[in-house]
Amino acid sequence: MASLALPIVLACSSCGGGGGASPSDAATVAASATATPTASATATATSSSNAYATAYHQAAWAANTSVTFVGTCTMEFTSTGVPPYHNTYYLGPGSGTAVAYTAVTKMALVFVAYSAASASAQSVTVNACPTKAATTTTANQGPIGYTISGEALFNPYEADASTPALQDNASATAPDGTTAYFIDQCNSHSNGSTWHYHAVPSCLTATLDGTSGASHLLGFALDGFPIYGGRDINGNVIPVSALDACNGITSPTPEFPNGAYHYVLPIGVTGKQSSLTCYSGTVTQAQMAAAGKLFCGGKNWRARVLDHERRRTADRGFGSRTARGSHNLAA
Repeated sequence: MASLALPIVLACSSCGGGGGASPSDAATVAASATATPTASATATATSSSNAYATAYHQAAWAANTSVTFVGTCTMEFTSTGVPPYHNTYYLGPGSGTAVAYTAVTKMALVFVAYSAASASAQSVTVNACPTKAATTTTANQGPIGYTISGEALFNPYEADASTPALQDNASATAPDGTTAYFIDQCNSHSNGSTWHYHAVPSCLTATLDGTSGASHLLGFALDGFPIYGGRDINGNVIPVSALDACNGITSPTPEFPNGAYHYVLPIGVTGKQSSLTCYSGTVTQAQMAAAGKLFCGGKNWRARVLDHERRRTADRGFGSRTARGSHNLAA
């Protein structure tokens, strides 16, 4: 398992996905030394009277990211987009005979050899001093936030906007004998150009929090509110019932011991609350439009996924479910 760390702009959403892989495969995940979360020398850190902005100034940004503050509340984030954790092979749409099919949508998948060169750089500007809006905003397709290790976070759904990604996984034994997943043991995968999560980034939280420690700040949403893993300040698992419709909660965290509103990516959740489905703060149409354009960014991926969805719809119309598993992806 090789780990490559090349430099990294805002990229795309899942064009298929599935449940997290077995934790026993964690040994096959490589962590890039340059992408390991550490205090980032590239984050400009001036004092701030806003608690959220202060937390972002002090966050453990990875070396493959750059965070700049313009004034107190404008935060400019860039990343190489290269994931710190990945397997040698993963599964995705592509040319050739399918080696696996996703569990629910029956998307045909082939082996894809990981390549850092396929990663797209990420760039986004957000409000580092967020406040709740009068109404929530439905989360867009494509990136809805970013982690401190540089990868994008997406909403919980597959490309059909209705199937939770973690319930639509697939795996197969790769050419090198390792296991290749559509969504890997870190709850991440690529759409061909953007490596992203559909749920709690378990490999990142293992580094930040240990096996049962309090969740630390692991990223931010496009509305500026921070994102955390699924444990409270005492290390207890946060139940989904404690979260609002956008996966938000006001409670103490290591960065906000007196309590603050933040988003939670729950532990062990594979349904629609595995990630954010809406924003509680203000997110601009321009931000969401830019993210939406990057929904399926890999070469030929969007065309293949849309073709799959057209065939799937047609198969539904004819009442044929078996036909969906028989498509060859030969170009």
